[in-house]
Amino acid sequence: MARQPAGAAPPRAAVLTAAALLLCAAAVTAWAPAGVMGDASNLLQLAATAAGTASAARRGRHSTGRTRWAWLALSAACACWGAGQLHWTWQELAGHGIPFPSVSDVGFLAFPVLAAAALLLHPAEGGRIQRRQRVLDALMTATAVGLVSWETALGAVVAADSEEDTLASALLVAYPVLDVLLLVLTVLILARTRTSRLPLVMVGAGLASLSISDSLFAYLQTTQSYAGGWVDLGWVAGFLLIALAGTAGGSPATAGPPTVAQRAPSASTAFLPYLPVVVAMVTTLALVVSGRQLSEGELLVSALLVGLLLARQYLTLLDNAGLTADVAAREAMLRHQAFHDGLTGLANRALFRDRLDHALALHARDMRPVSVVFLDLDDFKVVNDTLGHAVGDDLLVRVADRLVGAVRSGDTVARLGGDEFAVLIEDGGDPLEIGAKALDALRTPVVLGGHSLDVHASVGVCTLAPEDAPVPADELLTRSDTAMYSAKRSGKSRIVRYSTGMSLVELEDQELRGALRKAVQAREVTLVYQPIVEVGTGRLVGLEALARWTHAGQPVGPDVFIPLAERTGLIGRLTDDLLSEACTQLAGWSAGRDAPLSVHVNVAPTELVSTGFVTSVADLVREHALAPGQLVVEITESGIFADLELARQTVAALRALGVGVSLDDFGVGYSSLAQLNSMPLDSVKIDRSFLAHSDTDARQATFLEAVLRLARDIDLPVVAEGVERPAQLEQLRRLGCPLAQGWLLGGPVPAAGVPALLAQGGDRGQGGVQGGDRGQGGGQGGDRGQGGELRAFSR
Repeated sequence: MARQPAGAAPPRAAVLTAAALLLCAAAVTAWAPAGVMGDASNLLQLAATAAGTASAARRGRHSTGRTRWAWLALSAACACWGAGQLHWTWQELAGHGIPFPSVSDVGFLAFPVLAAAALLLHPAEGGRIQRRQRVLDALMTATAVGLVSWETALGAVVAADSEEDTLASALLVAYPVLDVLLLVLTVLILARTRTSRLPLVMVGAGLASLSISDSLFAYLQTTQSYAGGWVDLGWVAGFLLIALAGTAGGSPATAGPPTVAQRAPSASTAFLPYLPVVVAMVTTLALVVSGRQLSEGELLVSALLVGLLLARQYLTLLDNAGLTADVAAREAMLRHQAFHDGLTGLANRALFRDRLDHALALHARDMRPVSVVFLDLDDFKVVNDTLGHAVGDDLLVRVADRLVGAVRSGDTVARLGGDEFAVLIEDGGDPLEIGAKALDALRTPVVLGGHSLDVHASVGVCTLAPEDAPVPADELLTRSDTAMYSAKRSGKSRIVRYSTGMSLVELEDQELRGALRKAVQAREVTLVYQPIVEVGTGRLVGLEALARWTHAGQPVGPDVFIPLAERTGLIGRLTDDLLSEACTQLAGWSAGRDAPLSVHVNVAPTELVSTGFVTSVADLVREHALAPGQLVVEITESGIFADLELARQTVAALRALGVGVSLDDFGVGYSSLAQLNSMPLDSVKIDRSFLAHSDTDARQATFLEAVLRLARDIDLPVVAEGVERPAQLEQLRRLGCPLAQGWLLGGPVPAAGVPALLAQGGDRGQGGVQGGDRGQGGGQGGDRGQGGELRAFSR
């Protein structure tokens, strides 16, 4: 019976004092003369019963759930016994004598029934004891207690049965039978209780004391020798123990939840079902030693008890064997969990490192080659940020399955953490071939949650040949990781083998990361603007914003710092800053200007599916009161959409804001036609490679004409970039290309130089401005910065 809140029970010291006084008085009464003993004993029993009733009722009122009803049922049981005792006492004090049976027996017999209900209401606790064990425990306990009762009281009662008063005989048998059942139930409840046992133990002890006195009373009543005394002392002690049980135990709030040790079966709990068996054996042995001849029934019951005991032990052995197997299975599971990734089931870093150490030991001893293929998913953060971590986890599981299917059975595939995977090759297999198979396995789009995801990865390979000097495992992992980052710098979705010079490049890359982080925080990455003009009139109609960064007095090209910003997670902040700067400048230049002016800002397709991108753009448009079409977002066509459908929805949302969307570098990617057909675009930009030799190469001129015709047929305006020579401009004019940009038409200028460009206006089609910022590498097709361009802002 569980503990009640603190302060719910009566003061324990007072209850203990009262119980001690009552018990002493009962003991003294047992030695008193017969005339005094009867009345005093009856009054003491009434007092003890009242104490038990009140204590159990108080405990029940302050308990909850099944525990509340258990204590209230026990209080009702004590009250019934007390009512019977009150009638008994009144009859004796009035000198009327006590007939048997009488009204008192109704209360006395109701007690074991309600007490059994209280025990059954006690909250059951789970444990390892199986149903069959509980059944055997019940049979074993019932047999043992029944045998003891038969040999001491019940047998004598039945033997003395008189046919003259059937009701009296039935009642005399009912007392020990109900007591046997109550004791069996008490033992079983105690055996399966692990926590808060003190109150239940005290209740059990009280019920045992009452049951023994009941059985002795039945026996003495049969032999016409009942005169109170020590039999009455057992009743007083039983109810006092119940009263004390109502005060036992602390508050759950202070005790806290049971620990594992508390929940485990103790030695006393495990032995409890065997205690009645021991008592039965000792009792039977004592009777045999005293010269009593056991009846056939007693012999059969004793044999049955031994059989039940053996069966119980057999089940214990089976359970121990099952427990041993369960422990072994759990150890194997824990061992597997310690060395395998919980999400993908692949080897984890610990197991991979262990096998790598073993492979390196074989390399040092037997000169066996060792290779590590390091794989990192490209733009995986976009999936997490846009579709949620649940989809990201599912994607990692799919990737793991594909990697396992792509490598050989003897290779170790591991997830090192996040979106990083590694393959250990120990038997001389070609790591480049295995890496290529892994990339091929990932190229098929993955469909998750209604989204089709293109999966790409950068792969670094490092091989330790037989003749190479041994290196630590960390060094081999670092080299393959360095090669992987080199693959990312080279454009992603490719394989790069480690070479010695890469470590220096990686060191420089590490230095640049810190510098770029400071530059982004200080907003030191700035914009320059390259004119976009009408081919027919030479009129300036727009500007393309290009990012520039100078570090330690030297320009760093966008093809270097933009991918670096992506890898370091700075691209989101950089995108917001540059978009804000471009919109601020555009609003200032447009003030008081009649002719419309647009600014084009390069944004990677992955940016379209980043969380909050549309909201950020909407805030900028609203803040600067930009007219429809003034801000144009350029998507690099050669980029990869994380989710084409979501990107399409985002493009539609941008156009609804009045923001134009243009497909940049059109014609160089494999998915151009599919994107043109499905994306709601406003314009396309022809890649400079189509113009490089179009004025001198007839084949390239044909391609250029075909691309322009396709765009015209689907009613998409075209911007041709990379116009370097007058012949190229004339060719575009002849083919009907509406817009163009390039060095011939004007190089990039800082924001301070844009007002002068706008003031010039006029015809820029015959050579344009030959100045401008050609620096940071310059190159063909206008200033793109060290041969690269600001291609991607991806979060």
